[in-house]
Amino acid sequence: MSRATVPLPGIDHPLILMRDIEAGRAFYARLGFTVTPVGRHPWGTSTALAVLERSALELMGIYDESLIDGLEAGGFRFGRHMRDALAEREGMALVALHSRDVSGDGAAMAGRGIATQGRIDFRRKVKPPGLDWDEAVVSLQILLDPALPRVSHFLAQQHKPHLLWVPDWMRHANGATHVAAVTYLAEEPAPVCARLGRMFGGGPAAFAAEFPTGQGHFRVLRPADWPAAFGATPMPRLTPGEPGGAAIDVAVRDLAAARAMLAGEGVATVETAAGPAIADVAGCGNVVIRFVRACAGAAGRGA
Repeated sequence: MSRATVPLPGIDHPLILMRDIEAGRAFYARLGFTVTPVGRHPWGTSTALAVLERSALELMGIYDESLIDGLEAGGFRFGRHMRDALAEREGMALVALHSRDVSGDGAAMAGRGIATQGRIDFRRKVKPPGLDWDEAVVSLQILLDPALPRVSHFLAQQHKPHLLWVPDWMRHANGATHVAAVTYLAEEPAPVCARLGRMFGGGPAAFAAEFPTGQGHFRVLRPADWPAAFGATPMPRLTPGEPGGAAIDVAVRDLAAARAMLAGEGVATVETAAGPAIADVAGCGNVVIRFVRACAGAAGRGA
């Protein structure tokens, strides 16, 4: 099968590292998200999700550092990677890509020149509303670029998707439907654009660019380009000289209704050309959350 005919994985869920995940849950609830109870991964990270129709936002913290070296793949240890990144700063760490076949999609990514560390299979206990306790069964294929640790990815396959995409969890007061875009900031965008170009095709080799995926798109900006895209919205604090995730665009059904909901909660926003951005970047976990209008006919995440 040629590269042109291989389906592209889409944005499944950005990971937002936070030192206080309960405070993060409360803040995202103020933004109009329904956030799941805190769960636990076997490698010592805690997790809470805003489950959208075609993707999700994941808040992540550390609950037990003694477990961080569990479930290694090709030298990559998920818990240790998250612990080390959080010790440096809060913010976006990795972005999960939706997959129905992590092994096949991982092989396709390797064929495009993307390093893969291997597969991790795990289970974690979940109790969706109205259901008994069960175990989510998940497979990951790690796509870490050691030179771009904050601009790396992994493929995620949910083997029991009904335990995650639960109707009660997918109803959000802000009308959120899916992650429309993830923005990376890079003083030197060429390496980031080269990586995304290999993964998804298209885009110039160097300069601010957008890369469509099977769901949503990645955007690469220089810090100097930030005001043109995000106006007066504060820029997240990134590690000097290191590219990193800075913003997540969340599509909503009704932008005016989302604005009114935020105003009713007393949430300060900054207007941008695309929609309102949350002014409290620290409250969001050192990342900008911006609400944008959902486009009709956008691709779904699939089963």
